[in-house]
Amino acid sequence: MTDIKCVVDNAQAALEEGFPDKALAILNSSSIGDCKDVLFLKGEIYFKMEKWGDALNHFSAFHDHFPADTRAESYIKMIQNILGFFHRDLYNP
Repeated sequence: MTDIKCVVDNAQAALEEGFPDKALAILNSSSIGDCKDVLFLKGEIYFKMEKWGDALNHFSAFHDHFPADTRAESYIKMIQNILGFFHRDLYNP
């Protein structure tokens, strides 16, 4: 269990330092699978990278597997607002 925590902590540190690609590489290179912390952290990484589809998929999977943990709900709402944005005056000159 400490191996998972160590990998997650290293990836979290890389994300906080501003290296989301490195954080994702750390998570993908390990063979820890998608546990609760890994699934949520991957969603945060993709959110930071503005890869909305991947972020939404990870946060939705997190929410499906762990419905009692409500951390992903706000991310899901934010992503849906970003993807649903439409401003008629900007897109129809």
